Amino acid sequence: MARLVRNEQAKHLGFLLQQPDEVLIEFCKFAIEYIGSGIHEKKCTVAAKKLATTYETVRSALEALVALLIDSTKLALTEQEFSNSVRSLEGISEKQREILWQFVISKRNLVDNIMRASCQDELYFRDLEWRLEGRIASRAQRSQATPVIKMKFHLDTECVSEYREKLALSSPEGATIEEAEKHVTRREVLAETDPTMLQYMIQVLEKALLEARTRRVRNYVKPTVS
Repeated sequence: MARLVRNEQAKHLGFLLQQPDEVLIEFCKFAIEYIGSGIHEKKCTVAAKKLATTYETVRSALEALVALLIDSTKLALTEQEFSNSVRSLEGISEKQREILWQFVISKRNLVDNIMRASCQDELYFRDLEWRLEGRIASRAQRSQATPVIKMKFHLDTECVSEYREKLALSSPEGATIEEAEKHVTRREVLAETDPTMLQYMIQVLEKALLEARTRRVRNYVKPTVS
């Protein structure tokens, strides 16, 4: 199983584990509000004053707590698995472990529903069309014309295998109402750029692909995969 608590997250959670149990319980309540309506800056400022620390420290601890809840929900951890994962946190007591587990298990359905709702509008890549446009010659334009690359991205809110779609299109039967309704989920995005910017975009994407293969990124992504 992938590591649940990452190093930076453990550092921020360590701040909460140094506080009384009542403070940890209060932060668990803040975390639920954070998931539902975002950060409450006034409450974070008040909490920072009470704990004699900075706003950034309080916010980072809150976000680490939210990440713990979300990752635990995605992995559907049992109590034993959760306990083994949080034992790596320095200074955690049995009472604090119980508080965190009750926090996770009591809000698991809520977080799961929120994540499912947030993924409904997620767009998946289907296809790409592109063409190169440029003026071959012109008496009025003395300088060299820069060609333009025009692209059309085909996106969809449903993740469908391209092979299944090709088989469906090659079917001799007419499209059903259900198949016609699927086209409603599709979206086309038009974009254009010049060769210099296109080259830069390619470099950024290639760098991101290389970064995705590193151990650091894999350790981060694995806990977030449901």
